[in-house]
This record gives sequence, structure tokens and C-alpha cells, in this order.
Amino acid sequence: MALIFFFSFTTTLTAQITVGSMVVGQGVTSPNDWVDYNGGVGGIYVDVNTSACGFTETPHYLVTLESLTSSGYHWYISGVPSVYSPTSTGFRVYLRWTDTPSDAPTIGSLNFPNPLRASTALNRNWVIRWTAITNGDCANCNQKKQPTNNEQINSSPFGEEPMSSDFEKKRRTEVKIHPNPTNTKITISSLNEILKNEVYNLNGQLLRTSKDETIDIKDFLPGEYIVKVYFDNDETTTKKIIKK
Repeated sequence: MALIFFFSFTTTLTAQITVGSMVVGQGVTSPNDWVDYNGGVGGIYVDVNTSACGFTETPHYLVTLESLTSSGYHWYISGVPSVYSPTSTGFRVYLRWTDTPSDAPTIGSLNFPNPLRASTALNRNWVIRWTAITNGDCANCNQKKQPTNNEQINSSPFGEEPMSSDFEKKRRTEVKIHPNPTNTKITISSLNEILKNEVYNLNGQLLRTSKDETIDIKDFLPGEYIVKVYFDNDETTTKKIIKK
């Protein structure tokens, strides 16, 4: 199993992970990337550049629409998760208000321009967060190699250890994190004694270290993060959390 990251320093942050024959890429656009469609009379669109991942074939793209600052109102939007013109180097997503664009100056009582404009998406800090997965043979994917006693293989940038050949005799340490999702803080609990906790973003960057059971994450941007927990028996485990 190989772990490889590629980063693109354009407005679209991109990362790639290679696991066996499967390649997974992920990234997020910028609120500045939105463009008015058809002269501003038909909604907006964004072109997502995935070329930094180096795909040799068109992957399966999964997308979500998010507001980086929780400015919201994207539940009034249609278009996501529609993906247009997918290729190995990118794709396009169109958005519009859920009602048919008309001469009405507002949508509901929100006083937003109708049709939807790129300036509204920028003001609301909307971004497209995407994940790309190359097509693979599911039968082959099920044939997992069992690591030997001398092997140490990382399955993520956070050092999570894979299941060993004697996994039936030794279970991975159980950890509970709550509330999850949350917008303020998380509490970590386990039957084993916890030495410290670390919080990473999905690019493997260490954001916070704590020896307390409760970690304040209210200053984090909305999205997914990884918590790595260290125990007194030299074991570690990782859990995914969501900051609202």
C-alpha cells in the first residue's frame, strides 16, 4: 500500500492518495472561482481543476456545496451534486436557485438577486468540496494482503495502523468522540488511559495538541478533521470528526 500526496497551489486545493491500485483525490474550490453563466441570466458555475492528482482515467467525482464561514442559504440551491463534462483533469458544476429564474428581483424574502449571481456565492463563501475515486476491480480490492510481523504500513497521513494478522486476538482500542458533528468542542473518552490527542486537517497538517479530554475547535473552519488519540499502552487510533 502506498501513500502519496500531490498539492496544487492554485485557487483549488488538491490532494491525492494512492492505496494499492485505487487512487483517491480530494480538494476544495475557492469562493472566488464562481462565474456567472450566460451573462448572469442563468445561474452560476465553477470549473474544478483536478489535474494535480495526475489521474490517467476519468474518476468518479463526488461533490458537496459548503459555506466556509457558515453564511449558509445553500439549501435554496439546486445543481449539486450534478457533475458536467467530467474528465481526468476536472469537471464543472452549475448552480441556480431552486425556483425557475424569472424577472422577480428577489427569491422569497431573502432579498437575493434572481437569478443567482457569482457575487452572491462569493459573499456567502460557497465552495465545492470534492472527492475523486478511480474505477477499480472490486473483486481485486477484496483480496487484502496481511502484513507480516516486520511490516509497518501506514494507511493515512496520521499513522493509523492497519489490521494485523492476529487482529482476532487484539482489538483496536475503542474511542468515543462526542458530540460529532459539533461547532464548539469535542469530548474524547476511552476505557484506556489517554496520554494526548492531536487534531489534523485532511491534508495531514497538525492543528492542535491537547492532553485534556475536551478539545475546543470553535475557531476551525467547517469541514472534516481527523483526531489521533495516543494511549498509555503505546497504541494509537484515529477518528474522523465534522466541524459544523
